[in-house]
Amino acid sequence: MKKCMFIVFLILGVVGCNQQDVVDFNSDSTLTVKERVENNDDFQLINEVEDEDKVRMIIDIFNNVNWDTDTHRDMPLPHYRLNNYDIWVTPSGDMLEIINQSNDYYVRLSKENSEVLFEIITGKELKSR
Repeated sequence: MKKCMFIVFLILGVVGCNQQDVVDFNSDSTLTVKERVENNDDFQLINEVEDEDKVRMIIDIFNNVNWDTDTHRDMPLPHYRLNNYDIWVTPSGDMLEIINQSNDYYVRLSKENSEVLFEIITGKELKSR
């Protein structure tokens, strides 16, 4: 019985550690934000996030959400790119969906986190459609 409990805790520990591998930048990083050019596959630079407090806020959001690690989603081209992350605005316009390009982890942010992240990366308010 003790051996089974050890194995369960070991598996949970490994899964928990994987969640921490989502963020591939630190508070000293400069984050580049690119927006997809309408009716085109190209992206243009729209912002660079250099403020340490804003970068920390993004790190906190990314570290405190439950990333889906078992996913392969077919998604259209993203609306935005933040370094190694593809970002979509949901059809309702009130939430963001993110995929980490390096490991395909996926998350749909809460409305609150979506509003905060969108304002940091674009300087605009996220508005429902």
